Order: sequence, then structure tokens, then C-alpha cells
Amino acid sequence: MNNTTCCQTLVILYEASLSWAFQQQAEQPTYQHRDPATSAFLTCNQCPPGTAVKRHCTADMPTECQPCPDRHFAENWHWGEKCQYCTSVCKERQLVKQQCNSTHDQLCECAPGFHLVIEFCIAHKACSPGYGVAALGTPVSDTVCDLCPDGHFSPGGSSTKPCQPHTNCSELGLKTLRWGTSTADSQCGTPDKKPTLLLFPDVTLCEEAVFQSLASLRLSSVPLERLLDSLPGKRVDRKSLERLKKTYLQKCCTSTNWSVSRCSSLKNLTLDDLMKVTNSLPGVKVKEADVQAVVSSCLPRQYILQLLHLWKKANHNLDLPNALSHSLRVLRNQQAPRHLLKGLKKISRIIGTTSAQKMFQKTFVSMLQDGSCFKAHKPLNE
Repeated sequence: MNNTTCCQTLVILYEASLSWAFQQQAEQPTYQHRDPATSAFLTCNQCPPGTAVKRHCTADMPTECQPCPDRHFAENWHWGEKCQYCTSVCKERQLVKQQCNSTHDQLCECAPGFHLVIEFCIAHKACSPGYGVAALGTPVSDTVCDLCPDGHFSPGGSSTKPCQPHTNCSELGLKTLRWGTSTADSQCGTPDKKPTLLLFPDVTLCEEAVFQSLASLRLSSVPLERLLDSLPGKRVDRKSLERLKKTYLQKCCTSTNWSVSRCSSLKNLTLDDLMKVTNSLPGVKVKEADVQAVVSSCLPRQYILQLLHLWKKANHNLDLPNALSHSLRVLRNQQAPRHLLKGLKKISRIIGTTSAQKMFQKTFVSMLQDGSCFKAHKPLNE
């Protein structure tokens, strides 16, 4: 290295040291102090955090600082001769978060289960029934509750527990005695000897099955009310007529031989067909395990009705005719098998037709000659 290069290096280092010194001096805060000897105002450097002024500066000497004594602190630069005394005791329902040191006061926070509101620690709120904890409370914030989604429940009364999923009784090989709600879990019973799907056909689907079976039967077109009015003797009152209708409908519902087989395409549905229908329906989907249970537990002619029953259980607020129309549109776009489209189209037409009720009334004509109509029938799942 030649002399010129060496000199340039020394100059650069000297300038850098001066710049650092000026920067440090500029960043260090100062204060005005009257010199007791000369009565002149001097600009003195403040003492850094953790210290206090021991001796103010003079014309010849800088400010002299000393460390804060035990249980005292100075959090910022200052020119005081004393440090602040540390907080000794936390407030009610508060715990020590950080011990006092020379630069920080003792820090307190609300104990677990409480949060700070203004200057008081308040207990975290418990969620109401049907609501679960979405975010746990902290020392500075309250519990956040949210409505339980479908398939979950919360009995409420907790500030820590989120919504829990309903127990799947079928996965445990048990009967579902009561379906879960937003506030209660499902109730399971003892297992069957042969675990099968519990068949609970609702009235609407049962009527659909009746309509399906009667579509091609040649029955009298005379409404039942008109027929009864034309009979001699004492008239049958309307309540008895309604009881007749319900009795016959129950017979149809509890019979294991729903004559849905009139639609031949419904007898040939496979598990793959049922899964396509399930995925095409709007709303909450029927679980694949439940669809498999339908196939393993029901007769082929019951497949589609049981599938629609399970869908309606999960989507009680949706309209079935509209759901079937949506399903048909989706399946057509997916180029589903012709037999599947044909079967769904026929069911959709039966449900949506205005003449369905008329066909339903025709079925009761046969009751006059059916002596077993009024006998009690056990529910299908018994």
C-alpha cells in the first residue's frame, strides 16, 4: 500500500468517527440548567433510562449520572435527581406479568379467565346455548362466540369450549334415538343385532310413493267426499273422513312393499347413481356412509326415496321440487345415465303436478273393500 492510499484511508476513518460522534451527540437529549457559580444557563445532557442525575453539568464538567437504587426505575431519558418507585402490589384479580427493574415498572395483567375493562378485570363471558367459542378471551379482550354450524352443537355456559360435532351413532354401530340440535348432541341407543339403516319415511315422501304406485292404476275418478255424500243413511263427518285418510296413508307408509317399482328405472339404481344424485342436490350433502347404508339396508325400489328422505332431514328449509329441478339440470350437464335422468324426472313430475292430490284422493276408494285398512301397524323400524 503506497502513502497516498494510506492517507486516503485515514481521512475516511476520521470522517466516519466524527460523523458518529456528532450523531450520538445529536441523539442524546439535553436540558437547560443554571450554573450556581456563574448564574449562566448551561445545556446539559440528560441521564439515560435506568439512571438519575447525580450532579448537574458545569462549564467544565458534563452531567454525572448514577444507577437507580433497588425497587426504583427510570423508563426514559430525564434530568431528575431521583428515579420513580416501583409499583409494589397489583390490583384485584391481577397477576404480575413482569417484575420491576431499573428501566421498567412492575407490569400487571388480569388473571386467567378475566379481561381488562377500563381499570377493572371482568370475567370472560360464557357463550349462550347454540353458540361456541370462536376465540378465547385474553387478559385484554373478551370471549368471542359464534353460532354453531350444521352438524355441531353447544349446550352453552362455557367460555372456553367451541362447538362440538354431533356423535355419529351409525359409525358406532348404534341406533340414533334422537338427532342432534344446535344445543344438544345426538342420542344413541343399543346396537341392532344386524346394523342397518333406520328407515324413517316422512309423510311427504310416503305420499310421493303412493302417487308413484297409482299412476297407472284404473281407479274411479269420483272424489271420496262426493262418494260418501251419495251414500244413504247417516253421513260420515269430516273428522272421520280425515281419520280414514290418515289410516290408509299409514298403511302405505309402513308397508315394506311400496310399489315404486312401477317406474322400472328406479329398480336399477347403483351406489354410483345415488352418489351422483347426492352431489347434484343443493344444500347440505348426504354423507357417503349414509348412502352406502341405504344400499346395504333397503330394497332397490326404496333407494331414491330413502336418499331424498335423508336429504330433507339435513335440508328441512329447502323445497324438494326445486331441489329435484336443480339436480336434473346438474345431471344433464354432467351427461348422467339416461335411466337416472328418466327416474328423477318422473319423481319430479309427480311431486310438482297439480293433479297429485286428486290421485291421492282416488286411492281411498279401495278402502271401502279393504278390511285390513284399519288395523294397527308397527313403524317400519320396529
